[in-house]
Amino acid sequence: MLWFAVKRRQFVEYKYFSCTTRDKGKKFCLYVFGEKESMQQHLTREGAKYLLAPFLWTSIMMIVFFAAAGRFDIPRAWLAFGTHFIGAVLGALLMYRFAPELANQRASARQGTKGWDKAILTIYFFLLLLGIPFTAGFDVGRYQWSNSQSTGLGLVCYSLFFLLFHWAMLTNKFFEGTSRIQMDRDHRVIRSGPYAYVRHPGYVAMMFASVADPLIIGSLYSLIPSCLAVGVILVRTGLEDRMLRNELEGYAEYAATVKYRLIPGIW
Repeated sequence: MLWFAVKRRQFVEYKYFSCTTRDKGKKFCLYVFGEKESMQQHLTREGAKYLLAPFLWTSIMMIVFFAAAGRFDIPRAWLAFGTHFIGAVLGALLMYRFAPELANQRASARQGTKGWDKAILTIYFFLLLLGIPFTAGFDVGRYQWSNSQSTGLGLVCYSLFFLLFHWAMLTNKFFEGTSRIQMDRDHRVIRSGPYAYVRHPGYVAMMFASVADPLIIGSLYSLIPSCLAVGVILVRTGLEDRMLRNELEGYAEYAATVKYRLIPGIW
C-alpha cells in the first residue's frame, strides 16, 4: 500500500502543463512530462521544521513521563519512545523524498483554518504530549498500579498508525494539518488509496497512535486520557466531514459512494 503510494507520487512529480501565447494573444497549453514540477517542489525552512517536530514532541513526552515516574529503569518506556524516534526518522525521509510540498503546507495553520479545529488540536496535543505520558509515568513508574502485558499489541497499533498515516499523506496532497477548504491550492476530492475505503483514513491512524503508547508501556490508567484523545478525534471527524459536505465541490457525491467516515460497516 505504502509502496504504491510512493510510486504514484514519483509519477506525479514528472508531469506539468506548458503554456505559451500565440496567434493574437490566444493561450495554448500542452500537458507534457518532465522535471519542472519536481524542481519546484523543494523543502523550505518551514517544511524542515515540520519534519523535525516529531523529535521535539517525543522529547517532551519522555521528559513528562520520566519526571512523573521518578526513575529511568523502565525498559518498555524506552521501547515506546525509541519506536517514536525511528518512526520520526522514517517519516521525515518519506516526506522529504516524495512529498516536500505537503511538508511545507503542514508546517503551520493556513488562512481559512476553522476556529473549532484550532481548539480541538490544542486539546488533542495536550492529551497526547502531556496527559498520556504523565498518567503512564505515575502508573507504571511511581506507583505500579498496573502492569499490562500488551507491548506487542501496542507495537502493532503504532505500525498501523505509521503505515496508514503515511499512505494517506502520500496519496492526498491536500492532507494539511488543519481543517480548511484549500481554495489557494485548487482543493478537490481524493478517491484513491485508503480514501477508496473510508473518508478519513488519517484520523483512523491517529486513533491507533492514541492507544499505542499506553499498550507498549503497559499502563492501563493512561488509557483514560488515550480514550479521551480518541473521543476528540471522533468529534473532529464529524465536524470536518460536515464542513467538506457543505463547502467542497464533489464531496457529497463522494460520501454517497464511500459511505463510512472511519470504520467500514460501522461509521
